[in-house]
Amino acid sequence: MTVMDKLSQRQNKRIAQISAALLLLLLPILYLSTMARSLVLGDPTEYTFIANILGIAHPPGYAFITLVGHLFQRLIPIGDPIWRMHLLAAVAAVLACLFVLGIVRTVFRVPYSVFSGVIAALLVGTAVNIWQHAIHANPHIITGTFLMANLYFLTKWWAENEGRRQKAEGRRGSDKWLYIFCLSAGLGVTHHPLTVFGFPAYTLFILWVWLGQITNDELRMTEKIALLVAEKWRTVLVMLGFALLGLSVWLYYPLRSPTTPFGPTTMNTLEGFLAHVLARGLSDSLPYYSLAELPHRVLVFWTLLRLQYALPFIALAGLGLYKLWATARLRPLALLYTVAFAANYAFTMSLRQQDIMAYLLGPFMLIGMLAGLGLVVIVNYATGRGFRGFPRISADNFRKNPRPILLVAIFLIAFLLGPLAQINRNLPHISLRDYSEGSDFVTAVFHYFPPDANVTLLTNWEHMTPLWYTRTVEDRWPNPDSVRPEFISTGGANPWLEAVFSHLPGGSVYLHDYRPAIMAGTEFRLRPRGPFYQVVEPHNADLPAELTAITPVSGGDLMLLAYDLPQREVRAGDFVPLTLAMQAPNETAEFYVPVITVGEMVFEFTTDSHLVTPLWYGDEIIIERFDFALPHNLPAGSYPVRVDFKNLSQDQLLPLNQSLGDLHVTAQANPPATDHLLANFRQRVGLVSGQAWHGLNRPVAPWEQPIYARPGDVIHLILEWEALALAEESYTIFVHLNDLGHFPHVSLDYTPLGGATPTHLWFPKWLPGQQMHDPYRLQIPAELAPGTYYIEVGLYEMVGLRRLHISDEQGNLNGDRYILGMVILE
Repeated sequence: MTVMDKLSQRQNKRIAQISAALLLLLLPILYLSTMARSLVLGDPTEYTFIANILGIAHPPGYAFITLVGHLFQRLIPIGDPIWRMHLLAAVAAVLACLFVLGIVRTVFRVPYSVFSGVIAALLVGTAVNIWQHAIHANPHIITGTFLMANLYFLTKWWAENEGRRQKAEGRRGSDKWLYIFCLSAGLGVTHHPLTVFGFPAYTLFILWVWLGQITNDELRMTEKIALLVAEKWRTVLVMLGFALLGLSVWLYYPLRSPTTPFGPTTMNTLEGFLAHVLARGLSDSLPYYSLAELPHRVLVFWTLLRLQYALPFIALAGLGLYKLWATARLRPLALLYTVAFAANYAFTMSLRQQDIMAYLLGPFMLIGMLAGLGLVVIVNYATGRGFRGFPRISADNFRKNPRPILLVAIFLIAFLLGPLAQINRNLPHISLRDYSEGSDFVTAVFHYFPPDANVTLLTNWEHMTPLWYTRTVEDRWPNPDSVRPEFISTGGANPWLEAVFSHLPGGSVYLHDYRPAIMAGTEFRLRPRGPFYQVVEPHNADLPAELTAITPVSGGDLMLLAYDLPQREVRAGDFVPLTLAMQAPNETAEFYVPVITVGEMVFEFTTDSHLVTPLWYGDEIIIERFDFALPHNLPAGSYPVRVDFKNLSQDQLLPLNQSLGDLHVTAQANPPATDHLLANFRQRVGLVSGQAWHGLNRPVAPWEQPIYARPGDVIHLILEWEALALAEESYTIFVHLNDLGHFPHVSLDYTPLGGATPTHLWFPKWLPGQQMHDPYRLQIPAELAPGTYYIEVGLYEMVGLRRLHISDEQGNLNGDRYILGMVILE
């Protein structure tokens, strides 16, 4: 190589590095501009205050993120501890993308591979799942980063031992990258057990590379292994030493456990340590899908993958993997990446667990990395050049023959549109910059209750963590004479009801949200009070001061006494809260519901999840929420709101003409289309299509001809959902096989896509415009009697159990379920 060649090579490398740095600056800018600024409900806040006080988090403990998070909160000179912990997730995501770039650059050492690596890094960093986890405190983005780090270190080790340059010069490669990998692998295990699912791939890969270094083909495999042991035992010991150095982070548990300010105090014993780090209480009861359901999980994974990447990039990933397997020199890498993906996929997709999207971060990153390799391959062959024959990118070579370099530039710029399209699609909806649900809850707890209210506030884990943060980090706690927050665990048959019986004799009991389990088998009533719900006993005739009292108006057996419509300035598509206070003075056996009219839109409520009027006592005031969702395409203007009653038993509308004032609506600039939907649930989720599969019969909903089946048969269903707006909470999808008396004989109720992707988990997860294919396996009971049945689908609130009503194209309520079609059992 001449001096000019070396200078040209250095110049090319510097240009590539500068270009890559400029492009990769985009990711930190995106993350910082969309990152959460305040407390996030649930686990993210736990990780924050645990790291701050050096406590021990819930199983498996998360030792690594606890210690690194503590350093971030102590050393980062700007922002509060909350912001610094969110920043840690963003840094981890950027590191993962840098490892993606490094892998692509290392596997194919051609002049343009760095640009292909940059595109792959941007592709990974702007994928919706990675992006969502990069902007709030969570350990799962770090788990994915460990996977990419381990793959990068092993790829670098392979390059030094098997690369063309090393072979040409007859030198042995260094094992330094192998030792760095072992350190990283050990650290990863202390972070989360999910990292161990890459170990089969790592082991097979290292053995393949080592066996490949034995050039004597006359030796049998047993002889090769014996020779390998003789040559590598010192290397293995050093590897174990570095792995143990990484695992030494686990010493934090026994050292800290006896005096931890939060968490278990028994981790200085072997049993306590193993029970926590192995999450035995969780792992022993993990539900899995049966083998018969695994084909459906392939469709679920495909749906989730399509949310991350467009089809051309998925095809590029397949091409990249094919190239690795097709090239003898690259097959060890093919084995490494394939087995790493397969092991993580097999475990994660077999789990019947909520939000497995968090566990799929690593596999999604790996696919994006493979797409970068595929891009190198396609650009290489599109220019008609082999990897060795591609000219060095320089001004002199460009003047001699510009065609190959121009083609490379065109291809790279074209594929750069992929990450840019992902940014354009996700940026308007993904930001948590204005998210304040956790902080708003803390403010409500501290300021809603009077100083002498004597209230016990029962809360779940998600809402308790922000309060624990204020106590442990900010040294603030509500005045116990005002409100005493109490965490309710999931243990017991009905822990919420047990807590109510325990605390109600000592004062008022409030809940952070609507919990119908408290009314199960009791006569307790749940009253909405500001941001909370109050548990009251029957016969309570108090009228809360925050309601607007009116001259009582009667309709049939009911009277309307007061209301609360706190939001007068709303936007089209908003979910508008409305509280009504009613009474049945003479009691009644009839079923009544309110009918809300907004302009020309009619919201006729069902009895679902409301205390039905035959259970009301004559001397009590019933106060309930009747929220309604406005259509997304509602024009701007002022809309008068009024209330009437309807006697469902008599199917009779009882006009009250009680005005509640006006709603002032602002129109949406680009409302989502809804005319293609089979059903529009609460203006939040649309049912796009529903298809059944029974033998050769594949009807599409709503099917006119019934499905003929026999007891014991299986009917497969694929429901396609579309997110219309950000969900306020987590919804459960129900699929029921009912008889004509509306009794459900088969009930499939679960978080969407078998738990893979909740609509809301601490913050909205479904983004407007996303479409989900949701498969179900509906097995008809063998003992079910022949007859006519129908399949209904819908959604309800996971906690409150209130069904999401269906809106028609004019915005009117139209029931709370969609009937796919009939089934006749023969």
